Amino acid sequence: MHKSQNSSEEVSSRPRLSRRRLFFGAGAAALFAAVGGTLFRYFVSTSPMKVESFMTHGTGKKKHILILTGSSRVGGNSDLLAEAFAKGALDSGHTVDIFSTGKMRMSACLHCEGCWSTGTPCVLQDNFEKLWPLLEKAELLVFCSPLYWYNFSGHIKSAMDRLYPYSKKEKLRDLPIKEAMLLMCGESLFPRSFAGPAEAYRQMLGLKGWQDRGRLFVTGVHEQNAIKGHKALVTAEEMGRNV
Repeated sequence: MHKSQNSSEEVSSRPRLSRRRLFFGAGAAALFAAVGGTLFRYFVSTSPMKVESFMTHGTGKKKHILILTGSSRVGGNSDLLAEAFAKGALDSGHTVDIFSTGKMRMSACLHCEGCWSTGTPCVLQDNFEKLWPLLEKAELLVFCSPLYWYNFSGHIKSAMDRLYPYSKKEKLRDLPIKEAMLLMCGESLFPRSFAGPAEAYRQMLGLKGWQDRGRLFVTGVHEQNAIKGHKALVTAEEMGRNV
C-alpha cells in the first residue's frame, strides 16, 4: 500500500504538457518544415553562379539608348522597371527608345542563312523590321525582362535570336552598340534563380565585346503592379540617370 501511494505521487508530480506547449511545438515544427522546404528548393533548382546587382557610372556623354522589354502584360512589373530606367536616362538628356517584344511579337530565328540577301538584316517580314532600325542607331542596349522558368521571357529571347545577322562572319554591317545593361524581376525570392539569364547575358557581352554597365535583379514580385513603391524602381531610375 505504501509503495502504491508513492507511485501515484510520482506520476502526479510529473509535469503535464499544456495546450500552449503543444501548439508552440506544432508551430515550430511547421516553421522548420517550411524553411527546410524552401532551402531544399533553393539548392536543387538554382545554379551555383553568383548573381548580384550593380551599376557603373558613365562619362556624362549623351547617348542613344534602346530598351528591349520582354513582357506582354500591360503595366507589368518589368515594364514599370523599364519606365523608371527611361525616366532617369531622359532626365539626364539621353535619347531613349523602348521596344516591347511582348507586344510587337516576332518569329524566332529560322537559321535559314538568308541574312542580308535582300539588303536588310533578315528576310522574315514581321516586327523585326521595326526593331532593326532602332538597333542600328543605339549605343547602349538595355534588356528588361521578367523571369520565366529561370530564363528570359520567350518574347525577348526571340528578339535576341534575331540579332544573328549582326554576329555572323558574312554580315553586311555591325551594330553601333558598345554597352549593355540587364534589368530583371521575378516571383522567386532568391537572386540565384536569375543565374540562367545572367550567364546568357555574360556570354552575349563576350561575343559582341559590349561593356557591361550594370545589372539589376528584383526578387519577390509577381502580381501585376507588385513592384510599385519598391525601392528597385528608385535604383532603376538612378541607373538610367547615371548611365
